[in-house]
Amino acid sequence: MRPSTGGVIAVAVGLAWAFRSLLSFVDPRFWDPITFLDWVAVISWSMALGLLAVGGWLIASLAGRGRAIGIAVSILAIGSVVAALANIVEDGLRVAWFGDVYAFGLGGVLVGMLALAVTLAVGRRWWLAALALATFAGIFSSEHGGGLLILVAWLVVAVACGRAGRATLTAN
Repeated sequence: MRPSTGGVIAVAVGLAWAFRSLLSFVDPRFWDPITFLDWVAVISWSMALGLLAVGGWLIASLAGRGRAIGIAVSILAIGSVVAALANIVEDGLRVAWFGDVYAFGLGGVLVGMLALAVTLAVGRRWWLAALALATFAGIFSSEHGGGLLILVAWLVVAVACGRAGRATLTAN
């Protein structure tokens, strides 16, 4: 993955989570959307979840692929896509039984992110492990500003991707 692409992905992940987290302070009714703001809450939550699939693969490319990392990222990616789509169906289209599908997907996100953090820590990839752990914690506290933690963590990744790009350009 090109460093500039990685930087864009990292910024997108961080901004999506920060936006959705800050939006929670105006108390949108995402479970029963009526107003424009309610719909923005539903869609932005699904976008933030969906972007974690791409973000997970970015972490894997920065860490250097290994079997355990690939498994953790696959669980994370599948869970994030399932949760994002199920959230739109459950809250947006008001199909209540999709809440179970959403919960399954969100469980995959959390298990995958935690497994990724542990795998990266065991492999002594400390800053990527810290990123995964900060993202995990930020998801849990997203209704109370946790998305800002995710934003800061992913901005560090964007800066690292930018530096990697400059190093590649000067090496060539």
